[in-house]
Amino acid sequence: MSKKSNNLKFSTELDLKRRFLAELILMDDIFMRVVLKDVKCTEFILQTILEKPELRVKRQSIQSDLKNLEGRSLVLDCLCTDKKGTIYNIELQNDSLGASPKRARYHSGLIDMNISKKGKSFDYLPESYVIFICGRDVLKGDKQIYHISRIIKELGEDFPDQTNIIYLNTSKSSSNDLGKLIEDFYTVDPKKMHSKILAKRVSKLKIAENLEKGDEKAMTTYYDRLKKQWKKEGTEEGMAKGMAKGMAKGMAKGLAEGLEKSEDTMAKLMGILVEEGRIDDLAKASKDKSYRKSLLKEFQLI
Repeated sequence: MSKKSNNLKFSTELDLKRRFLAELILMDDIFMRVVLKDVKCTEFILQTILEKPELRVKRQSIQSDLKNLEGRSLVLDCLCTDKKGTIYNIELQNDSLGASPKRARYHSGLIDMNISKKGKSFDYLPESYVIFICGRDVLKGDKQIYHISRIIKELGEDFPDQTNIIYLNTSKSSSNDLGKLIEDFYTVDPKKMHSKILAKRVSKLKIAENLEKGDEKAMTTYYDRLKKQWKKEGTEEGMAKGMAKGMAKGMAKGLAEGLEKSEDTMAKLMGILVEEGRIDDLAKASKDKSYRKSLLKEFQLI
């Protein structure tokens, strides 16, 4: 990957924010969650993955908080039901560790625990699907999609508990409908998307004039949170450098210089990553100090 100029500048804060939002793709989890607030988008993705064009979503919840009073709770990316009562949990997982088989098992079990009613027969539990949309081939079988369900080994038949787990490997391409959906997950320009439903939603979310309205505000909030986190950590680093320098040349002057240099460096790095469309790196760097340091070295900012 070619390195861009370290002197990258944006005329205003809004310009940087616009560029940040323009580079988002559906495989960026924050963007996917906002896109899925439109039920038609959720419906289309489920129809394509499950090959069920007749599927209709009746209700859904984004970032549903499933409680476990005696163990680990979960916040699900998208939880929805269709008109038949079948439950679907869609999870975007770019990190292989976040899509382990035992995590899928826990999602399925916790969903059952939260929907089962006291006094009701277990026979009333609906069919469920946990769907992991993964950036990598987590199961390492070189397949585009994996369908997992229990079987009775001795009979070679399905065990009818109606729990299903699906892994979609978006690192594998094809020319079929599933392959086209995967391409859309990585497409920046909505005009180049195969799906008119997804393209319409993405296009609306990327209109600059809507940045502070409705669902779009969730993305600007995410941007502002990233910036705040970087500024905070950059300030702390700057303070340390400033205090060390201040021992010799004067605390006040050294601290001011350290703060200014640190914030300027973080702003440059943020701009470069946005310019190159490396949104995942941007999010990861906001949480991982060592990773952020490696990026600073990569772009020769330290």
